[in-house]
Amino acid sequence: MSACKERRGTWVRLVALFVCYLLLPALTRAAIRLVNASDLGMMVFILLLFIAFPLITVTLAAWDGITEGFTVLWIVMPILFFMVPMLIFYNESALIYGIAYSLLAVTANKIGSLFYSKAHNTSSPRES
Repeated sequence: MSACKERRGTWVRLVALFVCYLLLPALTRAAIRLVNASDLGMMVFILLLFIAFPLITVTLAAWDGITEGFTVLWIVMPILFFMVPMLIFYNESALIYGIAYSLLAVTANKIGSLFYSKAHNTSSPRES
């Protein structure tokens, strides 16, 4: 079985993370323009950075650790994925949040992997 096929669930969760990183700020910006509440806009974007993105990142990384085990993809992918919305919706000073999301993700993935139960091969005898 190929490594890519074995980690299909991981890639699905990583794509979901990227979509959240892009869609939440885009929907927020659209809603702010719709109701013409620019004062509220900055507060909502800060809430995304401090609450929504960390919660989504930790949830998806822990879920992946529980279902797929530990993977190093959670070290680099959150920061890479955050660079696109950082340049579109924020500025370069928000890069530190991408680093924090990667640290949160790898920690959550590692903790989740502690609960990962690998399937046992029943066709070979167990050593005592």
